[in-house]
Amino acid sequence: MIYKSYFMLLLIILTGMFVSCKKNFLDRQPLGRYSEGDIPIGALDGKVFGMYAILRRSGFNQNTYLAIQSFRADESQKGSAANDGADYGSMYDDFNYVATNGALQVYWTDHYAAILAANEVIENIDSIGVSGALDPSTQINRAEAQFIRAFCYFDLVRNFGRVPKIDFTGTGADLNIPKVDDVSELFTLIDADLDGAVNYLPVTWESQYIGRLTKGAALGLQTRAYMWRSNWAAALASAKALIGLSKYSLVSNYRSQFTKEGENGPESIFEIQAYYTPTNDQGIEYALPQGVRGAGNWNLGWGWNTPTDILENAFETGDPRKAATILYSGQADPYYGAVLPPYPGTLAQPYWNMKVYTNPADRTSLNNQFGKWMNHRIIRYADILLLAAEAANELGGAENTTDALAYLELVRARARGGNAAILPEVTTTDQAQLRDAIRHERMVELGMEEQRFYDIVRWGIDVTVLPAAGKSNYQVKHRLLPLPQGEVDKSAGVLKQNPDY
Repeated sequence: MIYKSYFMLLLIILTGMFVSCKKNFLDRQPLGRYSEGDIPIGALDGKVFGMYAILRRSGFNQNTYLAIQSFRADESQKGSAANDGADYGSMYDDFNYVATNGALQVYWTDHYAAILAANEVIENIDSIGVSGALDPSTQINRAEAQFIRAFCYFDLVRNFGRVPKIDFTGTGADLNIPKVDDVSELFTLIDADLDGAVNYLPVTWESQYIGRLTKGAALGLQTRAYMWRSNWAAALASAKALIGLSKYSLVSNYRSQFTKEGENGPESIFEIQAYYTPTNDQGIEYALPQGVRGAGNWNLGWGWNTPTDILENAFETGDPRKAATILYSGQADPYYGAVLPPYPGTLAQPYWNMKVYTNPADRTSLNNQFGKWMNHRIIRYADILLLAAEAANELGGAENTTDALAYLELVRARARGGNAAILPEVTTTDQAQLRDAIRHERMVELGMEEQRFYDIVRWGIDVTVLPAAGKSNYQVKHRLLPLPQGEVDKSAGVLKQNPDY
C-alpha cells in the first residue's frame, strides 16, 4: 500500500539507510524547503520523522503501555498464566502500586523522549520567526510537534497528575526541574498546543503521506482533553468541528477496521503506523503482547491484556461487536475458522483480544506469528461521536438531547447492520437514563481499546465499578500512579514522589 511504502521510507531515513533518492524525497511538499542558515536543508525533516518514530516505542504500544492504560480497567486484566509477570498483575490488576515497577520507567522515559523531540522541532522552527510568518509547510511541521507534545502530556497528566513541564530543549541538569504546582499549568500547554495543531494541520494528506497527523486528529485529542475536565461546551464544539470536516464516516463492517486491510480507513482519525516484511522489521509490538499464548500455530504472543467476564457480559444479546472484540478459547474464530485450544487445559485464559487477532494468511505470507505489521488505533470516529453524545447530554436542553440521541444512534445503527431485531434505538430523553445508555455504548463499542479506565475515572464511578469487578484493593488514590522511583532518586530531591507512595 502507498502509505506503507512512504512509512518505510520514513523509517529508512531515520536509520541512516536512505542514500541515492534522499534529495528528491525530502524536496516533496510539505517537507523540506529550508534555506535558512541555521537549519540545513533536510535537517528538520529528519527531526519531524524522528518524533513519529518515537511513537513506535514500547511506552506507546507494548505491555508497558497496556499495563498502565488497559489492565487497570474492569474490562481487562493482565492475562497470560498467573506466574507470568505476576508483579504486573499485582500492581495493575490488584492495585498494589510499587514505584520501582519497570513499566512506569519505560512509559515515562518514552513519553518525555517524544516531548523533547517535539520541543526541538518547535524551537528550531521558532528560530526562523513567528508562526504566522512561516512557510505553510513549516507551520505544518510545527503543528505536528505541538500535537505530539500535547498527546504525551495528556497521557502523563491522566496517569501521574502533576509532572515536570518541560517545554524547552536541554540536557542533564537543565531537565531536572520540579513538578508543576497545579495540573492546570499542563493543560494550559496542552490547550495551546492543540489550538496550534487545529489551526495548521491539514484536513487530509496526499496519498503518499497517509498516516501523518491531521486537523481531525487534533480536534479528536482536543475533544478528549476537554471531556477529561468536564468542559462539555468546549468538548462538544471540538467534536462538532471534527464531524463538520465531513472526512470521517463509520465503516459498515465493524470488524473490518481492525484488519490489515482496514488500517487508516474512513473511521481512522489517528493510528501509530507499523511496517513489517520478513526482510525489513519496522513493526510495533502492540499485537505481540496481546496475542494468544499457546503452542505451534497458537503461539501468537504473550497472552497479556485479556478481556474479563465483565466485558463479556456487557454486550446486548446479538450485538455483533462481541464477536469482533472477544476471541474464545475452545471455539472457532468467527472470521477465519481456526479452532482455538481449550480452556481450562491447554490455554491459560478463556478470552483473548479479538481486535489484535490477525489473519492466518498474513502470518503465513509475512512469516511472522506476532502481528508486528498491525497499526495501533488511537482515535476512531465512533469514539468522537460518543463523546459528542455525552457532552450534548450533559449540557442538556431539547436541541442538545436531540443531537445526543442522533450521535448515539449512528453508532448503534452501524453495529446492528440493518438487523432490526437487535440493538433497539435509544429514545429516552431523561438525562440520567441517556447518560447510562451512552456510557454503556462506550464500553461495548470501544472494548479493549484503552479508553475504559479513563472513562470510569472521569465519570467518578471507578471507586464503585472496580471493587465490584473484583479489583477490591482499588481506592481513589489509585487514579494516579507513583512516579518512577528511578526518576525521583536521580533528581536528588528536586522531583517529589506522589502522595501515598
